[in-house]
Order: sequence, then C-alpha cells, then structure tokens
Amino acid sequence: MRLSRYFLPVLKESPSDAQIVSHKLMLRAGLIRQTAAGIYAWLPMGYRVLRKIEQIVREEQDRAGAIEMLMPTIQSADLWRESGRYDAYGPEMLRIRDRHDREMLYGPTNEDMITALFRDNVRSYRDLPRILYHIQWKFRDEVRPRFGVMRGREFLMKDAYSFDVDEAGARHSYNRMFIAYLRTFARMGLTSIPMQADTGPIGGDLSHEFIILAPSGESEVFYHQAWERDRSAEAEGVNAQDPDELQAFVSGLTADYAATDEKRDANRERDAGDALRTSRGIEVGHIFYFDQKYTQAMNMAVSMPDGSHVHPKMGSYGIGIRAWSAQSLKRAMTRRGSSGLKQSRRGRSASSRCARTTSRASLPPRSCTAISRSPASRPSTTTATNAAAQSSRPWT
Repeated sequence: MRLSRYFLPVLKESPSDAQIVSHKLMLRAGLIRQTAAGIYAWLPMGYRVLRKIEQIVREEQDRAGAIEMLMPTIQSADLWRESGRYDAYGPEMLRIRDRHDREMLYGPTNEDMITALFRDNVRSYRDLPRILYHIQWKFRDEVRPRFGVMRGREFLMKDAYSFDVDEAGARHSYNRMFIAYLRTFARMGLTSIPMQADTGPIGGDLSHEFIILAPSGESEVFYHQAWERDRSAEAEGVNAQDPDELQAFVSGLTADYAATDEKRDANRERDAGDALRTSRGIEVGHIFYFDQKYTQAMNMAVSMPDGSHVHPKMGSYGIGIRAWSAQSLKRAMTRRGSSGLKQSRRGRSASSRCARTTSRASLPPRSCTAISRSPASRPSTTTATNAAAQSSRPWT
C-alpha cells in the first residue's frame, strides 16, 4: 500500500492531557486514539507494533515449553465465588448481569477459569507438568486511569499458568518463566530488573515484578548497583531443562538486592551500603507462585501412582503487552533523539508528495529527489524512478 493511502493521523502538537513522553509520542505518531477514559483504539501502525510484540512474547513462551490457548473474556461469577475471590477482588473488577440475570464479570485475570478447566479434564499425574498461556484483552476498572496505555482500563496481556505435582516441579516451572521473561525483554532491547514484590489479590508467597527504570514510573524501587548493567545475556547459556542448574542461576542473579517499596528489606539494604540505588520504575511483567491456593479451594486433584490424590501446585505469569509497547516506543525515539518525530513527519510528508505526483505523472521522476536532505545524498534519476515504481508495491 502507498503511504499516501495509509491511515496515519499524526499530530503537530502533544495534546494537553498527555503527561508522559510515551503517551505524547504514541498520540503524535498516530498509533493510538483515546475513545473513553482509560480506553484506546489502536490505529493501523500502532496495531502492527502490538502484533510484533505479541509475536516476540509468543516465541519465547513456546521456547519455554508453554502451550498457547485462548480463554473467554467474560467469566461466570460462580467460578470466582468458588475460589473465594469474587468479593475479595474489589471494585476494580467489572461485574455485569446478562439478560437471564446471571452474574458475570469481565475477567481481569484467569486463575479461576484455568483451574476449573484442568479440574474437569485432567485426572492423572501423568498429565503434568503443564504450562498453558494465552494473549487476551482484559479490563480493570482503575479509579484514575492515566499515562495513556501505561495505566489504562482495557489492556492486552499475556498470562500463563503452570500445574505441577510437587513443589520442586513448581519451582522449576517458575524459574523457566523467570528466564523466559529475561530473554523476552532482552529481545526488545529493554533492561528489566526482577524484583521481589507483593503478591496482591493473586496470592502466594513468592513473586517477582520485572521493572524497567523510568522517571515516569509509579513504583519506587530499591536495588543494588549491579543491576545498572544489562544482565540478560547471562541467561543465554543456561540449560532451562536442568532444574539444579536453572535454580543456581536464578539464585545467583537474585542474590543482588532488588525490591519494590512493599518488599523492602532493611537488613539487605544496610548490607548493600553505598551500592544501594533508588529510582522509579514501570512494571512490564509479574510472576507468582501460589502453591495450592486455587486447586485446593476448587477441589482440583490428580491421582498418584500409589492411588492417592494430590492438589497440584500452581504459578501464574503475566506480561503487559500494552505497557511494553509504550516503553519500547519511548526507547526507540530516545535513541533517535528529540527530533526523531519531527524527522519522521517531514519524511512522511515528502514521501507522500512524491507518491502523489509520480502516480499522476504530472512531474518527471526527477522531482522526487526533493526527499533527500543533502546534495551528496540525492539519488540519481534512475534511482528515483525505481523508488517511484516500488512505492506501489505492497508493504511486507
């Protein structure tokens, strides 16, 4: 498709309600448009960015042994009552009733549903371990949505769920996702820090947030200066199929202090001394291990070789793809410099004029050399003619 026929509504100025850099850039570049408080439409170019990020996440999940599926966005309230979370989750959950007055909800997460699916379809220890994931739109009714897609109410998320018969297996699944997240963020050129974090309404006793340092971040974080260098390359040589080797790697990595405000450790901060750093950060991923919280509450059990039954141990693993897209765009534009967007807009304008004039054959191909910025870089008439011919080819 020719650029002159593409839908790319760029803005000259940043809207007054856009507070952070990524929000301003996404609006000005024509990637998104707000349709309601905390809800955004992803325009063609923004949607392409979203799909590319999805694919990176999908490839790394598949590499870690997870299996893709898709669960519905609308869930029955009965499942959440069975797990004990319906009343505990709070007003962030959008609760609705259908025409038959049945209570439903727009799922903010899927631990309850995946547990019910396993309970109805898995009977034996031979069916475990398993990790399943999906990429799905979710909704959380934020009190004060802000910062564009960083803290919206509707968002795209990858969430995965693991089932294992014992704690050793569950810890191995947790560590496999831990290293998969490091690899995923590294592929996007983002340096993430896994930090001890509060489990919140998900529950459990083990949790890590993957944080990207940014002045606009909502969370205050504390970490050892060793995390100021990119350490994702260390994960490449690790055999994720070997539980002992993987556990040794994760333990060695997390030996350097890093924690969110809710999980600060005064003793470890004192030990860090002058190497202790504090900053603000943006959460782009969160992983949890919560033992038998859901399988026990929902009576999901598998039979063992001796005829006994056990409740499998679970973990869940989320990546906020919408927040990731905003941070990736900000990083890309920062690399180009503050004038990157202006250059893109000038390039688009010149390219569009070139495509229009050559398609009407009102000017010779030589006029397209106006796109170049310096005499030394101007293409020849032959080059310009080839460029004009290629402008009608479909994008790949």
